[in-house]
Amino acid sequence: GPVSGIPLAALAGVLMVTSFRMVSPHTARSILRSTRADAAIFAVTAVITICFDLIEAVQIGIVVAAFFALRQVARRSSVTREPLPGPARPGDEHIALLLLDGAMFFGAAERISTAITGGADDHPDVRVVIIRMSRLGMIDATGAHTLAEIVTELEGRGVTVILKGVQDEHHQLLSGVGVFDSLRHEKHLIGDLDDAIAHAREHIAEQTDIPGRSDSG
Repeated sequence: GPVSGIPLAALAGVLMVTSFRMVSPHTARSILRSTRADAAIFAVTAVITICFDLIEAVQIGIVVAAFFALRQVARRSSVTREPLPGPARPGDEHIALLLLDGAMFFGAAERISTAITGGADDHPDVRVVIIRMSRLGMIDATGAHTLAEIVTELEGRGVTVILKGVQDEHHQLLSGVGVFDSLRHEKHLIGDLDDAIAHAREHIAEQTDIPGRSDSG
């Protein structure tokens, strides 16, 4: 065709001008001055595009972007101990209310596990742990397996674990990896926070002879 008669040097010049016009200098400067993650993704994609191949550059750029996104999600995932709502009652010092927030996946599961089991080491007086899961946005198989290990370890220490607010979309996964089987009793899977706290207080009352003792499981 007619294009085959155009010298390669001329075609290279056309392609260079076209590529420069495709990327706004202002946009490039803005990206490079934004977060280090965005700058790294932009730089890696640009270098691979120039040195190797556009398709490979896009693929690698997506992988790098996914890595930074997962790292950000992992950093925002946390476990925090909250005070029990309402007036304090005798025996409440033996109850730990823990809130899982964010995501529990392979990038954050180990850190969350260390926070929960390490917290139990730091507070040997805790006899019941309520884990609030209503704020947990995402959990994968690794996170679910880690949660099962957490429950098993705490129960092995004689600490009763109550799971509160397990979301419907997480139920099948948690059941499949044995999280619910690791609980001491099926009654320890509770949907309402007040019910979970009341059940925890019943356990403490049974163990310490605090008034309000119940025969619940």
